[in-house]
Amino acid sequence: MDEIGRARMPVIMIPGNHDAHDERSIYAGLSNDALPGNLHLILEPEGRTIEFPELATRIWGRALVEHSPEYRPLSGMPEPHPDKWNIALAHGFYTEDGETNRSSPITSAEIEASAYDYIALGHVHVFGDVSRGGTRAFYCGTPAPLYTTAEHGWVAHVYCVPGEPIRIERLVVEH
Repeated sequence: MDEIGRARMPVIMIPGNHDAHDERSIYAGLSNDALPGNLHLILEPEGRTIEFPELATRIWGRALVEHSPEYRPLSGMPEPHPDKWNIALAHGFYTEDGETNRSSPITSAEIEASAYDYIALGHVHVFGDVSRGGTRAFYCGTPAPLYTTAEHGWVAHVYCVPGEPIRIERLVVEH
């Protein structure tokens, strides 16, 4: 929490499968006073939108409660708002062919149909582009060196520049 509090920007988080928001959750009983002022936790299972008017941005996400095939991370997304950056957070497993027997499936059709500018994905711990149609969608990876012999991890740097398409750059995190 201290590290998040040092960020000079808003930080938005949703629970994933390792910290699912159920009665055993690390978030259960967590007081808002314990959170840094810049942290916005989305804990609603049906989803919530957070507006950042000064950034012309709206962010939607929903908390993962149970990691199962019935949980659809992108269901319930509101329509994109014109003249704003529309960004979503989703935790689940991307499947190109629409196979939904995996837990928390995210399909290529759902990504494309969202018409959002960007979907930040979690669950897969390697950097990966699963963009479809006009929607950019990426797994950002992990800053920890989990899946490499190198002593580094990586994160995604997302550039939102008015009048330009969203650009994503993979950044190495040295340890």
